[in-house]
Amino acid sequence: MAKIKSRIGLEVSSREIRAVEVSRINGEYSVLACGKIPLPEGVIEEGFIRDADKFNIALTELITNGGFKSVKIVLGFNNENVVMRYATFPQVAEDKLRNMVLLQAQEFIPIPVQELELDYVIASEGKNDEDQAVTNVMLVAARRNMIEQYINTLSASKFLVVDVDASVLSLCRGLQSSVVGEEKYAVLNITEDLLNFLIIKGNEISMVRSIQIPERVEENVERLFAGSYDDAAKRAEDIEEVGAMLAQETSSSVSYYSMQNSDSPIEKIFLLSTLSENDELANKMKDIVSTIPVIVPDFYKANNFGLDQKVINEFAGCIGLAIAAMEVK
Repeated sequence: MAKIKSRIGLEVSSREIRAVEVSRINGEYSVLACGKIPLPEGVIEEGFIRDADKFNIALTELITNGGFKSVKIVLGFNNENVVMRYATFPQVAEDKLRNMVLLQAQEFIPIPVQELELDYVIASEGKNDEDQAVTNVMLVAARRNMIEQYINTLSASKFLVVDVDASVLSLCRGLQSSVVGEEKYAVLNITEDLLNFLIIKGNEISMVRSIQIPERVEENVERLFAGSYDDAAKRAEDIEEVGAMLAQETSSSVSYYSMQNSDSPIEKIFLLSTLSENDELANKMKDIVSTIPVIVPDFYKANNFGLDQKVINEFAGCIGLAIAAMEVK
């Protein structure tokens, strides 16, 4: 009998918990359970659990009613306590690179490294202006006390956290698996808490920015993610304001990148979020960012797991988290 292996990819925002259980049988992936549940206001604030009892009640309801079976969870974070930075180091032997990154990471990260869990992804290798060999990496760091809090809270509910990852990187892996080819592209990911902007080609990441939601559109973003409108005019206003903000942040990021990499243009911009208004936001962005196509992608088209494509797109981050955990040897 084939051995069934499954993991739950779990994402937590200030507004809701999303989860997908993915199984692998003879190398083939399938979705066993999928669902989300809203969180009462104040349960999650600034990325931290402020009310563990209400959090556990919501999580238990989601897992029980959603038909989830596994207790092994992969946590995905994307909030102000997760820092991603692009950094360049002198090229050294592979077995020495990690020590160098850990020793010098403080130069690139605004939070004391002793407060962080730190990892990195090799972005590319090349030469600097002095023709010296360098290794470019993307630093990924998260506040240790936040991670420990979630692990302890989930453990109290009899779950085992087997890995922790940045949700936006999970989405990027989903793009690489089924959407993009050899082109250089940008990723703009918006959550209710944060914007992420990355530039990627193949497995090489050449730029990363994490941007707080600007105060001027905080209420617009909150209403869009809340998703309940009685006033069509207010919804249209929110799409207008948030779309313009996304276009402005994208334009400034692209301009900065292009000044330093004029010979390597960006060919596409992928807009990612769990919002149902993605297409409308993309159209607003196209009015401002007119020189580069803005695309709302469909994830995992080769295997949609028997789910509607809109559902796959909404839960793509959770799916990617679970798949990545099962691919670890």
